Amino acid sequence: MIFIATLISLLIERFFHWGHLRQWRWFSIYQNKLNTKIGQLNPAIRLAIYVLPFVLVVGIISRVLTGWSYDIFHLVFATIVLLYCLGPGNLWAQAYQCLNELNKDDPRHAPEFAQTAFEIPLPENSQAFHQALLRVLFVAANQRIFAVIFWFAILGPMGAVLYRMVELCGSSSTSTVTDFAIKTKKILDWLPVRIFTFIFALTGHFSKVFARWKSGIQQGIDANDLVLVECGTAALDVVKDNRVPEDGSAEKEALLLFDRTLVLALVILAVIVLLV
Repeated sequence: MIFIATLISLLIERFFHWGHLRQWRWFSIYQNKLNTKIGQLNPAIRLAIYVLPFVLVVGIISRVLTGWSYDIFHLVFATIVLLYCLGPGNLWAQAYQCLNELNKDDPRHAPEFAQTAFEIPLPENSQAFHQALLRVLFVAANQRIFAVIFWFAILGPMGAVLYRMVELCGSSSTSTVTDFAIKTKKILDWLPVRIFTFIFALTGHFSKVFARWKSGIQQGIDANDLVLVECGTAALDVVKDNRVPEDGSAEKEALLLFDRTLVLALVILAVIVLLV
């Protein structure tokens, strides 16, 4: 069930643009209402109050649906939950739209679109823009896709909800547990990042990626983004003298790398399911 739900969700996410249907504003409203009542509690307790009720409800529903009609209802529910927890924006749609803006007669709107889609500060020049966009694509690929799938594979629908809600608490300007949520997310990211980047080595330039991956495996949670960027850049082998091509080719190669990586990740997941 985990494999089929993951496969369906990835196919939909990759080839259909429906990220605009994912709305998490209700979660911010929920946090704001609770803040007045639990604002004095320990950050760990507050984060648990924000997140665990939804995780438990999803777990209960998942448990109840297990075994009905050959698990069809469970599969549908798990797929919907995973799709909802990906994103919140569609990585491929936003990235390709940003690259399309670069190819227009007036490419000045590309940095503005990237700022909206990926929260990139407006760059000083074209080189700075491409470096920032390439870095954020690697981080976003893990945060929006791979880490969610990893925890979904480990804990089922509960894992996907747990990761996304912790991430939202860490990125919300209205949350009162932002710092603690950011640290918790880094802990949740540590293992997925190392697995994700190792698959980069298998689908990219192995020796260059593996050399960086070996040092990254020894680093703590604060190095997650650095490991992603360094291993991803090494897998592409397009950055020369710390300069990124300014024609969008590096970003396109990164998106193709994500495709290959996710295909191999699905193969690995299928093998694990068969063996277990």
